[in-house]
Amino acid sequence: MAVTREVVDHIAELAKLGLSDEERDRVTWELNNILAYIDEIMAVDTHGVEPLHHVLDMTNVFRDDVPGPCLPREEALKNAPDRTEEYFRVPRVIK
Repeated sequence: MAVTREVVDHIAELAKLGLSDEERDRVTWELNNILAYIDEIMAVDTHGVEPLHHVLDMTNVFRDDVPGPCLPREEALKNAPDRTEEYFRVPRVIK
């Protein structure tokens, strides 16, 4: 399927984008190149190739979640731009 200028105009209208004539031509050309590359990829014979979610054989590379000592309140609040004696003060977001 080839992307026409009309398709680009429709997509731009849906996305509420104002494209110049030069931008429309460039986007049309780029989308057609992307689709041509996808066609090349789809032509590759992958029969017998196992699906893969990662190129390396790893399972969980995260560290264990181990509780540690808490940061003292004064140290946590020392660089706060606005604070009370015990808490960070933030702007109200719910009326």
